[in-house]
Amino acid sequence: MSGILYSVDVESTGVDLKNDRLIQLAFLKIDGESVETFNDFCYTDIEMNDTVTAVHRITNAMLEDKYWPFETDAFAELEKGNLPENYFISHGNTLDLTMLAHEELEIRMQKIDTDKCARLLLKDTDSYKLEDLITRYALTAKARALAKKIGLQDIDAHDALSDALWHYVLFTLLLDRVDGDIGRLVTMTAEPMLLEKISFGRHKGKSFKSVFNSDPLDLVWMYANMTDDWIDLEHTLGYWLRQKPYFWNKARKEKEDAALLKL
Repeated sequence: MSGILYSVDVESTGVDLKNDRLIQLAFLKIDGESVETFNDFCYTDIEMNDTVTAVHRITNAMLEDKYWPFETDAFAELEKGNLPENYFISHGNTLDLTMLAHEELEIRMQKIDTDKCARLLLKDTDSYKLEDLITRYALTAKARALAKKIGLQDIDAHDALSDALWHYVLFTLLLDRVDGDIGRLVTMTAEPMLLEKISFGRHKGKSFKSVFNSDPLDLVWMYANMTDDWIDLEHTLGYWLRQKPYFWNKARKEKEDAALLKL
């Protein structure tokens, strides 16, 4: 395998892809047998609410004396390695890539989404939460060994460096499942995926097929209002709505109307 691996995680002021911003950038840089860590908190002028801080336990007061994201050592190192021959690894790429793009760092590396690849390669599990995957596939010992190697005292969920370590450990399992062909993981990440179950709202846990059969107008609404930044959802809803031209035409018309309202 050629190229350097960057296993990345960020924390942000929230999950609004348009308005929220980066407050922590952490990653493992894996170059052959060498593993380096980079981890910086970042200043923000966005006031975070209690719900957000309860998740990652980062407060505005903790960031008052920090540098802006683009001024940190972690950002500079990631920017230096942002080359097409290297690999950007994270668990659910969208938030990480978007927060970095807000800081004018468009990732040119080959991208691997361990969440998406896990859903395609690990079918014998009921949960794709990162911590559940680590437990289900007995990766805890490997994670602890790597933590010891890099001097990380405790692996803590929702800490960016800990999550970056977990991303890498999960990546090694996924790479083994494709017999070491890292290009397959890149391809899986890039291609739209047909989702099986809805993960939000009143239909959470139901299959897209069952909702299409019982409440197709709900899928029409999802297509019109929720697919701007979610390629896999757009692909999945399009697949089902095309089964009946009436609903497919209605969904496209409503999406066009919704886009005009945003102008």
